[in-house]
Amino acid sequence: MANNLLSKETSPYLLQHKDNPVNWYGWGEDAFVQAEKENKPILLSIGYASCHWCHVMAHESFEDDETAKIMNDKFINIKLDREERPDIDSIYQTALALLGQQGGWPLTMFLDSSKKPFWGGTYFPKAPRQGIPTFQSILNMVSESFNKNKNDIEQNKTIIFNAMQKLQGEKYENELDETFYKKISELILSNMDTIHGGLKGAPKFPQFFLYEYLLNQYKKNSDNLFYDLSLKSIDQICSGGIYDHIGGGISRYSVDQYWLVPHFEKMLYDNAQLIGILNNFWQLTKKEAYKNKIYETVDWLKKDMLDPSSAFYSSYDADSEGVEGKYYVWSYQELRKILGNNFLFFTKIFNIYENGNWEGSNVLSCNENLHIETDDYSKLRQLINTLYDERIKRPKPTCDNKILCDWNGLAIDSIAKSSAIFRDEKLLNLAQEAFNFIKTSMYDGKTLYHSHCNSINKHEGMLEDYAYLIKAGITIFEITTDEQYLKFSLELTETLIENFGDEEGMFFITSKMKDDVIIRNKQIVDNVMPNANAVMIENLTKLDFITGEHKYNQLNTKIIQDYSSRINKEYFGICSFLNSLDFFNNYQSIIITGINKDDNKKIYDQLIKIYLPNTIILMINEKTNIISKNSFLNQIEIKSQSSIYLCKNNTCSLPSNNVEEILKMI
Repeated sequence: MANNLLSKETSPYLLQHKDNPVNWYGWGEDAFVQAEKENKPILLSIGYASCHWCHVMAHESFEDDETAKIMNDKFINIKLDREERPDIDSIYQTALALLGQQGGWPLTMFLDSSKKPFWGGTYFPKAPRQGIPTFQSILNMVSESFNKNKNDIEQNKTIIFNAMQKLQGEKYENELDETFYKKISELILSNMDTIHGGLKGAPKFPQFFLYEYLLNQYKKNSDNLFYDLSLKSIDQICSGGIYDHIGGGISRYSVDQYWLVPHFEKMLYDNAQLIGILNNFWQLTKKEAYKNKIYETVDWLKKDMLDPSSAFYSSYDADSEGVEGKYYVWSYQELRKILGNNFLFFTKIFNIYENGNWEGSNVLSCNENLHIETDDYSKLRQLINTLYDERIKRPKPTCDNKILCDWNGLAIDSIAKSSAIFRDEKLLNLAQEAFNFIKTSMYDGKTLYHSHCNSINKHEGMLEDYAYLIKAGITIFEITTDEQYLKFSLELTETLIENFGDEEGMFFITSKMKDDVIIRNKQIVDNVMPNANAVMIENLTKLDFITGEHKYNQLNTKIIQDYSSRINKEYFGICSFLNSLDFFNNYQSIIITGINKDDNKKIYDQLIKIYLPNTIILMINEKTNIISKNSFLNQIEIKSQSSIYLCKNNTCSLPSNNVEEILKMI
């Protein structure tokens, strides 16, 4: 094989490499057959389109003829988009961790034709840098070792693979009682940055499931410390430079402890989760700043991330014109010239420095000025619009226009909830249209697809795709009472159980229909998104209550038992599980019944404005086959006047017509 095959791919990231002098394969059996035929090791390079250091390594090495010659002569080379196959990326990130190295992207792994890894790393420079060996020296060393030290390679490969299998089988004794929660809470609190929010140190990544855990514990225990730390984190994120104050939305992380200087790439999954947590904070506080940030972020999604199909793109690059952050930063003189007489007002809200606050330029942040008066915000919006009009004249960063099912599921769920809270039909339509696109264009009646790009579906859906889309479907059903969304979520759930299930309880992240991975993993920790098994615990709890199909409860019990037995001392990563476990153990339901749907909706609209964690709010205006097995819902009398019931622990209150009366019982 003597050419680059990436032009056959649809991934924008892979297409970025189609003109490299490297003879790249995409992930597939052809590469492994060729490796065995030529008795060569495989170089697997994993990255994604908006990854800054992926671009650096590409420019330094993959576009370099001399480096490419070594790669082509001595390796079979595979380029993988980690956003298309997060399951594969997870396997080799785990392998790298077992080698004692810090994971990340670009991921550079060396395998044999069996797909089993024997060594790896992340970014390797073209020239020596800070003690990191050059990529060319690594290539020559690995090739020589592969050819001359077969026994060592085989031993490394076996040790790594056996360790990966052992990780999947490790079990622990855990009692999931209040002492367990207390221990985790103490560990989290001791590692929180009480001044700047988030976890201590840098870089700082938004961890919305952690902040949600703190909120839930605050609501559960009335401890203001949990609330204050969650609030501090969200306020700092929304006021710091990690938030794009001109265009809306947040970047992937902050390189410093102050949330000031972002790594400027913007991802759909971060912004979907930002909208979700801001929904909670608005319900709790009714502060306009949280509503403003929701709408600013949604506006960014609509302007820059919305495909004509009505679904959302994946991300925007950190770089433009070859420079990280160039699109987003401002010079002092530039701002002064554009804003004129309003410059002084602008500097009272934003921290602007003549010499800049980052590499001579200003990253906009407003620190303690998130919550400002309505009149000031209106004036500020006019100035921001002026700056936006100037900014769009600049060359924009590259957009990764893949439509990913799981990331869209997160966005749909959050936007749908915003639509209910703010009674905004336009937001509901935005969520429904994205959901309906995935249902009609990324699902063939049997298989849900993970990625859609240029009208082509690729890669059978993974656990995250099913879990997040099921959650979004249930949410839209709760808001609209339109049973097509519930039916589709039930259909996906049955497929999920069939193709991802395991007798031990938890779901594998890869379907049993996929045979191109060396191991099927179960994940217990949160990553950049909430753990999908944890999400399914909440989904199954809701489906059990709504349908009365207690097989979902039985499955949940097994999942929780399996999950809890896999938890080790790394408690930070299980906040989503703890949130869902709390939901499973303590959920309550508010049932609104009445023949008139509009009257039911008026009551719903009052309730949805209140922060009620672990609560299912269900509107019923007629009995259907779906709810026929729920003994209470099936027996309930639906009258002309709307009634409200509060149900806890299989017991329901007497009907009430007064929302305040129901709230007093909670």
